[in-house]
Amino acid sequence: MSASPAPLACARAAESGWSSAPRLLVFAAVAVAAFVVSLGPISDGDIFWHLAAGREIAHRGALLHADPFTVSAAGRPWIDVHWLFQLGAYAVYAAFGLVGLALAKALLVAGGAMILTWVAERSGGASGRSFVAVALVGGLLLDRHLVPMRPVLLTLVFLALFLLMLERVRTGTIRTRWPWVLLPLLQAVWCNCQGLAPLGPALVAMYLASAWLSSRGFRRWPFAREEPSSVRPLVLLLALCGLASFVTPYGFDAVLLPLRLLARITPGRANVFSTAVAENIPPFILARTSPELVWHLPWVLLSLAVAIALLRPRFYLAHLLALVAFLALALMANRNLPLFYWVGAPLVAIALAPGLQRLAELLHRGQRKHASLAVLFALLGGEVALAVLLQTREPAPGSPTPFHFPVESARLLARLRVAGPVFAADQHGGYLSFAVPSLHPYIDTRLILHTGEEYADYLALFDNPERFDLLDGSAKFRAVVLATTYPDRYLGLIWHLDRAPDWHLAYTDGYEVLFLREGPSLALGERATVDSILGELAARFGAGTGLAEAARLHLARLLVVLGHSQQAQYVLASLDSRPAAQLRARAHFAAGELRAAETLARILLAQDPRDVRSLALLAEIAAGQGRPDQAVQRLRQALTLDPYDPEARSLAERMGP
Repeated sequence: MSASPAPLACARAAESGWSSAPRLLVFAAVAVAAFVVSLGPISDGDIFWHLAAGREIAHRGALLHADPFTVSAAGRPWIDVHWLFQLGAYAVYAAFGLVGLALAKALLVAGGAMILTWVAERSGGASGRSFVAVALVGGLLLDRHLVPMRPVLLTLVFLALFLLMLERVRTGTIRTRWPWVLLPLLQAVWCNCQGLAPLGPALVAMYLASAWLSSRGFRRWPFAREEPSSVRPLVLLLALCGLASFVTPYGFDAVLLPLRLLARITPGRANVFSTAVAENIPPFILARTSPELVWHLPWVLLSLAVAIALLRPRFYLAHLLALVAFLALALMANRNLPLFYWVGAPLVAIALAPGLQRLAELLHRGQRKHASLAVLFALLGGEVALAVLLQTREPAPGSPTPFHFPVESARLLARLRVAGPVFAADQHGGYLSFAVPSLHPYIDTRLILHTGEEYADYLALFDNPERFDLLDGSAKFRAVVLATTYPDRYLGLIWHLDRAPDWHLAYTDGYEVLFLREGPSLALGERATVDSILGELAARFGAGTGLAEAARLHLARLLVVLGHSQQAQYVLASLDSRPAAQLRARAHFAAGELRAAETLARILLAQDPRDVRSLALLAEIAAGQGRPDQAVQRLRQALTLDPYDPEARSLAERMGP
């Protein structure tokens, strides 16, 4: 096979601008930035049920074929395709703790980023290397919250290795049989680590389709000429990777599992997993309620379109197929955005490399040969600096992110030696299973074990807390662990349990809420109790920090919900932020102090006419005082500004048409 002309042209290009960037510095910048931006606290709860599974496998000396953790799926068949990842993660945890897991995550991402940089360099020359360095690090900065400590980390590395080998096959630069040995071996490992393993054979199939169509003369713009001689090797490679997908202790069920997972993220109103699970919501729908999470996607797509229009690159069909496929996955569920950015960066870099090289040569002829080099390292240096800055603002690497896990409730349950079934938020189920092995949460985030109807019934408990009493009658829960926010769907059930005769509040810090049938009890209506909680929060978060204020806001919110408005005002007294003022107005309203609530809400609205929370509160006050026209006017203003504000939407539903 002869090498395709585009990479050779880039390799022979004059060493100027982007192409003259010192190679080692570029790779070092990618490695450092990717490592730093990926090193952080644990914000996703899935890692804990993975660790619990790894521990259980190690203790049993056998794989898990049925759910041993939850009440709702106890004994159900579990196709645990993550078992190899779980054993590895638990081994790292046993040796180095959660900090070791955080370091392993950062090393995996950094290693994968360097492989992708190498891919772009081999197929796109130095210009491709420089572009992908900036794009990869930028993508990681934008979607770092979507790259959790999960098996998807291994998927990122496997994708990078597949692209490296497939590019060598495509360009004819490989003279050994390593791809035919290495990729099937990687596929066999991959399919025992995560359900995304079919992406490997899918990539091979895309390269095969591209080579076959090129051999048939399909070479019109925007497609570049390819080596048709790679068709037969790719057919063999696809067959070997397909066979390797069956090398799993779960047999054909493991091969079919990815199709079931794909159905779970297929958008549709009838798909509760796509509409109610935050990470499965399509990004352009998620942008309506949480724009801060996916704001970057439209700009990335626009920038890509502009670059293609200006440089008019010739794509290899395989690259274009991969871009479209991974973009489709990203548009289906925001959890797939990192995959699109990860795979898209090197493929776009290869396509744009000739145009970037021509641009560099123009700068060289204009006696500005160092201009593009300066721009490159300014961008890379800025990304590294931003990654370091973000890291300094994060909690310690490997520590559970504050207000994401019931850490203190788990400690109390362990100290009290509570065992048996407990009811908890699904995102907390895995943490409780791992932190307190004697507990059996009702549900966790392994939603593949449940039907859509079952998960919908679980969510309905929070809209109709009386249903919980029926469930409790059969499950006989020993404890209930809930949260006041992220999400806030549990507030109604918290209010219900606080008034239930069979339950009493045993612990809260404002975010975590623990109810027990027996044991210690908190009297939130007493100032001494509130002072004790505030003292605990001060010891944990310090004073005058953002976390300290957030903790007070959580506590005040809980006090308002449970009818302790005076205590809420006491907690908020030292805060002067807008969220505190909004909550203070809500506390006045809950206490029946309508004039004070309305006055404060009007002041806040005068300061910011787009304050949706104040508009919703004024609408609620007007409705309660028998001023329906004014209530409707305020409500329309609120919904015009934010059609998805939960308080405004709740009031609209109560007011009716």
